[in-house]
Amino acid sequence: MEFLITGALNGNGKRLKGLLEVSGADISISLGPMNLTEPLILKRTWFYIHGREKNFEILSRSDGIDIMSRIFKYKGIFFSGISGIYHPQTWKFTRKEWAKRYGGKFPERDAGFIFAEDIAALFATFQRLKLERVNIFVSNLKPGNQIFEEIVKTIRPEYCLFPSSTFKKYKKDGTKFVGLEEASSFNGKYIIHYQEKE
Repeated sequence: MEFLITGALNGNGKRLKGLLEVSGADISISLGPMNLTEPLILKRTWFYIHGREKNFEILSRSDGIDIMSRIFKYKGIFFSGISGIYHPQTWKFTRKEWAKRYGGKFPERDAGFIFAEDIAALFATFQRLKLERVNIFVSNLKPGNQIFEEIVKTIRPEYCLFPSSTFKKYKKDGTKFVGLEEASSFNGKYIIHYQEKE
């Protein structure tokens, strides 16, 4: 059983199709931004975490699943993520609270940011499932970021994948960290192998 994780697609849907054809991975997850110019239809189950997208409407017409801040299970493997990018203020507020700052209307330009309820939803699901740890966690956050560090400390992922200008791989406190370049790069992909559980 294989999980294929790619760096930001940035409009390169053909790259993901090619990687899936070659790898034959069971599950694929792509980091954002996706920045698609047309809907990406793969006719299979695939996941992504959005960034600050140029067009959310096109992305919504693709057949991928936005992880958002959920935890999924596939053949005994728990994988999760948090969509959006870091903003020094938005993560302290809910979207409703943020909208009040703008006369009650949520500003469209802020749709790609992480808000307080995103973090709370991830933690609540983790606690409800009574997991010791998740197997895979993906996000657009990076090591050193306060939200990133709090999430890793709480859900203790086996693998943690994030965007990076250069490929990185290291282990710390029982977690394997992998920094991925954009999907178009040779170092923009990573495959995780698991033995299927009976």
